[in-house]
Amino acid sequence: MDSLHRYLVLLLFFTLTGCVHVTDIALPQTPSTARQPGVVEIVAKGMQFEAPAEVPAGWNTFRFFNDSAMVHFALLEKMPPGTGLIEQQEQVAPAFQEGMDLLNAGKQEAAMKAFGKLPAWFADVEFFGGAGLVSPGNVAETTVYLEPGTYLIECYVKTGGIFHSFNPSPALYGMVAEFTVVPNDSRRAPPKADWTLSVSGVEGIRFEKPPMSGRQVVEVYFADQQVHENFVGHDVHLLRFAEDTDIASLVSWMDWRSPKGLDTPAPAEFVGGVNEMAAGSRAYLHLNLVPGRYAWIAEVPNAAGKKLLREFSIPSEQ
Repeated sequence: MDSLHRYLVLLLFFTLTGCVHVTDIALPQTPSTARQPGVVEIVAKGMQFEAPAEVPAGWNTFRFFNDSAMVHFALLEKMPPGTGLIEQQEQVAPAFQEGMDLLNAGKQEAAMKAFGKLPAWFADVEFFGGAGLVSPGNVAETTVYLEPGTYLIECYVKTGGIFHSFNPSPALYGMVAEFTVVPNDSRRAPPKADWTLSVSGVEGIRFEKPPMSGRQVVEVYFADQQVHENFVGHDVHLLRFAEDTDIASLVSWMDWRSPKGLDTPAPAEFVGGVNEMAAGSRAYLHLNLVPGRYAWIAEVPNAAGKKLLREFSIPSEQ
């Protein structure tokens, strides 16, 4: 089966089976009809984003509805001047997919050459967080500060070995959307945090107190940043364990370079997080948690060995 045929079969399957379930962890379950100041709503439908074309600069809360049958995230990328969706889809997405295909075929050296086709401007893309991994039917809210410019929303989770951000059909785009951040005079303040979580490539994931049951706002602080073996910086995602969740499989799944890495279905129930940001950056994660067993994890190879996996539990009596 060629790549295009495989992609179309998968897309048809997910469209026909795209019924959405609602978990007890989710926030508001449907997009609102009236826009709220400071709230930007993004909806994942199948392998496409629905998002506004313009967003005001400053602090914005991105409310991400996963109205699809597969796990997604919404990475926010500030593009270098003169680049946008077209350049990303024509010059970046194909290089990553070619490299991934070669990795799946066991051709490491050829894969590195494919990744070497990435344009020079790709090194100047800035990452501004955005909603982390979110399972089907869940809603995630993440508050970040955006500067004026051209941005992309991207999901590079895979299905059948194909990145969602890549579409084998040259006539169609992958799971990437462009929006413009326009200057804004409003001086909106960030939300008040209930506690702080720190993410570091040196010290790992640290938090001052265990998460609690119910609604809470977590300040996520990026103490440092570095490029890991999978060519991305560290981030943080929150998951709730299922009965059959296996830690080793979970850690392996968080490395997109492996054939099954970041490939649907996910090995756990993901409820959000904060994607990669520069050192010193802060974002705010809005949670509504119920009792259960959870973990924070970064999308890096060997997350456990790097202290970028932290488990915790919320007892029923809390």
